[in-house]
Parts: sequence; structure tokens; C-alpha cells
Amino acid sequence: MKSSRLAVITACAALLAGAPLPAAAQVEPPAAVSAALRRGAADGPGGLLRALNEAIRRNPSLVATPDAAAGLARAASQQVSGFVGNNLPVYRSITRTITAAAPEAVRPAVEAAVTREVEGFVRADAQTATPPPSGPAPGAAPGAPGALQGVRLGDFTLYPSVDTAAFHDSNVYATRRSPRADLATVVSPRLSLQSNWDRHWVALNAGLDWTNYASYTSENTLDWRVDGEARLDVTDTTQIFLGALAARDHEDRGSPDSSIFGEEPLAYYDYRAYGGVSQRIGDVVLRAGAALERLEFEDSRTPFGSINNSDRDRNRVTVGALARYDANRFVQPFVEVLGDFRSYDDTFDDFGYQRSSSGWRAGIGARYRLDASLTGEVFAGVMQQNYDDPRFSTVTTPAFNLTLRWRPQRETMLVVYVDRSIEETTQPGAPAYVYSVIGARFEQQIVPNLTGILRASWGRSDFEGVARTDDYIDASAGLRYRLTQNIALGLDYRFTRRDSNVDFADFSRHQIFLRAGFYY
Repeated sequence: MKSSRLAVITACAALLAGAPLPAAAQVEPPAAVSAALRRGAADGPGGLLRALNEAIRRNPSLVATPDAAAGLARAASQQVSGFVGNNLPVYRSITRTITAAAPEAVRPAVEAAVTREVEGFVRADAQTATPPPSGPAPGAAPGAPGALQGVRLGDFTLYPSVDTAAFHDSNVYATRRSPRADLATVVSPRLSLQSNWDRHWVALNAGLDWTNYASYTSENTLDWRVDGEARLDVTDTTQIFLGALAARDHEDRGSPDSSIFGEEPLAYYDYRAYGGVSQRIGDVVLRAGAALERLEFEDSRTPFGSINNSDRDRNRVTVGALARYDANRFVQPFVEVLGDFRSYDDTFDDFGYQRSSSGWRAGIGARYRLDASLTGEVFAGVMQQNYDDPRFSTVTTPAFNLTLRWRPQRETMLVVYVDRSIEETTQPGAPAYVYSVIGARFEQQIVPNLTGILRASWGRSDFEGVARTDDYIDASAGLRYRLTQNIALGLDYRFTRRDSNVDFADFSRHQIFLRAGFYY
């Protein structure tokens, strides 16, 4: 359930917080324009977009040529990654604003140049989330183009998309011995409705992931998700953030808590809500927020009868506060404190353990932008979880995370991440496991419209109270080809492996994906 842990902690923390091609010629906007964009971004997405519009109004030459427009898009996009919530609408607004202001004669060329520039920031922003220990379930998306037209509906724009994939899985059940191979398909339709207001912002999203195996049809899954987010710009320096989600998902066969006897993947329901406020006072940013998650698990069918999973049903509440000092435009230090409260519906699970707990995380960190191409965030501190069961020892361990985004030129991108967390488990005798992961993603444009991608991560799960340690390797290589502005194709090879000191827990898996996506 690492993905759920990330979702809640990230929601609350976010509320607080081939041979390389020659580099394309980069035209930088005047220093005064970049400074104005930085000042605008200090007041959130609305402030950034107001500053962007004002810069174009004062100096139309900023969008008069493709190179100049790309430079302006780069300067604006560099400010986005530190915002709270979903940043994709902000990137779309940057693309739309600059394109609409360009002279009609060069508008198509400006749109293409701005799209290429902004896409790199979108990918870097989206690819810093760490994967779950077992690796994400086979996804379908080959990578959406960044400049989408959408369907205008008054003050809103509807963005429909469909991602598809056909893949070969060498080890469907993630077992050590006698692996079963199969072919499968994934179809993932999505709808995203986003507001176009000058102030405030609302987005509603819905989607399905429909997976079908050719032979092992018991592994077929139909997952769904609906969510909404809102930002209220109370003043230029005060924003309120709200969000909610409901989803049906399934536990990957490679999860350490997945039953090897289950006749089908374990389905569960995930409900979340969060809210928070951000207030700027001079060079100081103060944030406070809270997130609630509710997990409900279906029972598992096995050849020996049903396995009760209702003892895993639980609520999780995360509350936090952050204070950041933004006087230096290169490094902005912050202090963060989080409370983490996990409450199970059943006082005792089926093995007689009390798994409810309360905990906290505290530390210091910094956002950094060492130059235009190198940005990220670092955090270090301590986290602790105290369990109701007197047989469970308190888990106290260092807390840290790091994100680094390096984009030395438009065609090249490197993202590095490190993360550490305390995870829930159903293993008898273990209150939790401490999960640590380090990973990287590298992208290189090989020729126009064709990008190569390399990704690798290593993770370790140290189970508390029992003698079990799992090591995970997840590596992939792929290609992304943009056939048209609205159609993308992909080819991927992925290798995953778990090495454990518990013999039956070892497995390795090879997967090959053919992907296609349509975006409007």
C-alpha cells in the first residue's frame, strides 16, 4: 500500500510545501521579466499568470518569434514546481497564454516551440513521485502531448483522452517458481474538466483502467477513479486548497501483503479528502493542512475458502504545518512538522494484533534552484510511529527525501529521487516496515518527436519485529514517438525483481509494452 501512503503524505506535504543532440539555441527573456515572474509566482499560480500576461502586454516581442516565446515559457515554467496541488493546469495556461498572444503568422511555430519547452517541465514535475515497493501496475499512458486543445464549455475546458497498451507479462502471479506468462491489454479512458478563470481554479477528473489477460482471466481488473481539486485565491497572498478522491484499485501481485493463494487480485476502495491554507507574509510562507484517507478491502477467495480482509480497513489522518523563508531566490529553507494517525476498524486483526498507531514526522529542508537547469527539494528529519499493541516496539527512524531535476538543454532531462517512509503491513509479528528507495529517470530526444527513456530504482523494505528484509529492483527502457500533436506511441521493456530473506517471497518479472494514446 505504498501508493496510498504516498498519496496521503504527499497531499498533506504538498499543501505545506542516443547521442545527445546539440542544444537548441535558447533565447532568454530580459532579467527584469524573469524577476517579475518570480515575484508573481510568490503569490501562487494566479500571481504567476498575471505577471506573465503583464510581461507580454508590456513587451510583445517576448512572443514575436518561436525562440523568444520558448524562452518566456521556460522562465515561467521554472516557477511552477513549488506550487501546491495539481500543476498540469498551470502549465497548460502558460502554453495557452503565450500561444494566444503570438502574431497570427507565427502562431503555429510558437505553439510548437512553447509546447516542446513546457513538456519537459511537465514530465519532470510528474515523474518525481516514488513508485510503490512492488512497482506500479502496468500502466497504459505513453506520455501525453503537452499542448491540448480540449473542448471549451463556457468557463471550463474538457480534456478527453484514451491510453491503451498491449503487453507480455512473464510472471503474472509474481511467484518464485513455475512462473506463468500471458498476454494482456489495458484501456484507460480519462476525462478532465478544468476551469479557465483568472482567479480561483477547479478541476474534476474521472478515469478507468481496464486490464484483460488472454489466458489467466482471473487476473482481469476494472479500476476506476474520480477526483476533484480546487484553489481559492482569497487574496494575492492567501490561498485555500481543497480536494477529494474516490477510487477502486487492486493490490499488485508483487505486494508484500498480497496472498499467494488468492484466486484474483485483491480489490480495495480508497477515499480521500484534504484541505489547507497558504499565507505569505513578506518573504515568509506559512502553510497548514490536513488529509484524511479511508481504505476498505474486499475479502480474498482461495482454494481453501475465503480470507477475511476487513481487519485491514482503516482511517488515516495526517495534519501538518510548514514555514518557509523565500528571501533567497536560489535556496528557500523550510521547517515542517506532520502528525500521522492510523486507526483500524477492528481493535484486533485476525492474528490478534492491535495495529492502530499514532506518529509524527519533523525536520528541516529546502527548495533549491541552483541555476535555470537544476532544481529540486531536500528534506531530512525524524519520524516515529507508536502502536497500540504493547508487543510492538515504537518505530523511530530517520526521515528523508530528495528530488532533483536537471534539464541542461531542451532535449535532455534527468530526475533523481530518494524517499523513506513507515509502511503498514499484515505480516504477523511485524507492526510495520521501513521502506527506503532511490531512483532516477533519464530522457533524451533522439530525433524530433522521438524520445528515449531510461528508468531505474532500488528499494528496501525492513520489517520491524520480524526477520524479513526485501530488496526491490525496477528498471525499464523505452521509446516515445509523437505521431501527431494528439497521438503518441510507445515501446517499453521493464524488469522487476524482489530478493527476500524469506524464500517464497522472491520473484522476477519481465514485461514488454506496446502503447498508444490519443489526447484532445
